[in-house]
Amino acid sequence: MLRHYLAMTSSFRLVDQLFVCLGPKNRGAPLSAQQLAHWVATAVRRAYQAQGLAPPVGFRSHSTRGVAASTALLRGASVEDVCRAASWASSSSFVRSYLLDVSDRSVAHSVLGAED
Repeated sequence: MLRHYLAMTSSFRLVDQLFVCLGPKNRGAPLSAQQLAHWVATAVRRAYQAQGLAPPVGFRSHSTRGVAASTALLRGASVEDVCRAASWASSSSFVRSYLLDVSDRSVAHSVLGAED
């Protein structure tokens, strides 16, 4: 998928930044953080919809951090490993702000491609 994206954008890419604008107005220019966040949220919503599931209410691109970390914990990663990978200084930050109920394995599978 990434190779396809890079090949598709190589002819008009103006910067070395990984993600670039695709629209005609700023084609090849650096993608803004806001636009990247929009792409991420759209991709997650489409993953839910492709599985016939309703996307979470109020889902934003930042929500992917909690979903990914919570799914890793559900799949057997230690809290310490999850916090280290996400650059959280303490487990209390993860538990207080990011720990989500991702026990519905069909949701984890559809959004993150998690294997059973």
